[in-house]
Amino acid sequence: MLSASGLSVNGTARVPAFHAVGGVRYAIPTSKGVAPYVLGGIGVARLSPTAQFTYASGTLTGFTPTAGDDVTSQLVSLGDFTQPAATTAFMFTLGGGVEVPVAPHLMIDVGYRVSRVQADTPVNASSIVAGFGYRF
Repeated sequence: MLSASGLSVNGTARVPAFHAVGGVRYAIPTSKGVAPYVLGGIGVARLSPTAQFTYASGTLTGFTPTAGDDVTSQLVSLGDFTQPAATTAFMFTLGGGVEVPVAPHLMIDVGYRVSRVQADTPVNASSIVAGFGYRF
């Protein structure tokens, strides 16, 4: 709509998320010290989408920005853009890994996890995780 009036802006969208998941981790018993495991959990994610627009060229009614200026608030005040509302969505995570003893009471944990946030546009995230653990 704005490009028809000769205005050109560049937009950047971000969706920061806070999430909390509770679940179960099951270690598969073995006779050796290595302990493979599987895990699963469910939770919620709070998605807070934002957008920022920078001026490139053209006429912006009532304002005289220079190239590169943030014009998001001007577009909002003119009614040409509305920031999306924050939402809460269901999420789940699945994964697995292995704990390997490296010294008495000290373990290395390596695993893989995949998570899905069931938002309007679903978001999938996968990760490889590693850490140290101490067993009493």
